[in-house]
Parts: sequence; structure tokens; C-alpha cells
Amino acid sequence: MTVHELQARSEGVEIVGGAQKVTMLGEEYRIADKVGLMPLMRFAMTAKAGADADDMEGLAAMYTLIRDCIDPGEWSRFENDAIEKKAEAPELMQVVQDVIQTLSARPTQRPADSSAGPQTTSENSKESSSSMPEGRTPPEGAGELVSITALLEARSTA
Repeated sequence: MTVHELQARSEGVEIVGGAQKVTMLGEEYRIADKVGLMPLMRFAMTAKAGADADDMEGLAAMYTLIRDCIDPGEWSRFENDAIEKKAEAPELMQVVQDVIQTLSARPTQRPADSSAGPQTTSENSKESSSSMPEGRTPPEGAGELVSITALLEARSTA
């Protein structure tokens, strides 16, 4: 299992056929590779100015943001389903929230212009930190590393 798959699983995000999906009113849609900052800023500025789903400017900003969240190849189907099922603002905004949460769960790569390596930690800080709850020990052979699964299991039994 890849880190991406493990993180998605632990956060309840489903990866189907290699493409991440979001559900609205019982139907799944592929999500866009990313959500641009401009639709988010437009939506935020419109909301800050007092607009909401009851006026034209609020609806236009919401539409732009939702459209940016859905894979372009799925947009027509998403839009038609939303019309047919009479989707309301709460269902549509849940799509936006779910997409942003899903995209933010993706592992990121180090930018090309970043520092050459990971930050080092002194021995003193290593000794004082603990990745397992008190009374628990890491799986045999794990050394100082503990898998996410072990941490989740320890959390659920604590």
C-alpha cells in the first residue's frame, strides 16, 4: 500500500480506479487534479461582501468554485445530475469541502528549489519525544519508526 493510499484510507477518502472521487446525492464524480486559488478567492470575497446562495453574485461565485472542483470530463454529468436531483446549497458546498479535503490529503513533493534534505533533530529531542501512547511499544523491528496503522490501532484501543 502506498503512502497516498494509506493516508486516503485513514481519512476515509476513496480512491477508485486511480482517480479520486467525490459523492453528491448518491452519485460519484471524479474530482479535478487541483482547485485553483482564484475561484476560492472570488468565492471568499463575494461571501465577505455579504453575498450568499440567495443572490446572483453569490450563485455565480459558488458555480465557478464547484466547476473548478469537478474533473472537466465529469462536469456535464455532474451539472445535469445536480439539476435533475434539485441539489441545494448545502449539498453543493459539501462537494467543495470534500474535494478540498481530498486534495489536501495528497502527499506533496519537495519543490525543486527547496533545501537539500530533511531537517535534522538532535538526540536530546529524539529521546524526549514519543510516537506511541504510554504503556505501548512499537512493533518488533520497527526501531524508532512506527507505522500509521500501528498509531491508528493504538489510538483506537486507548
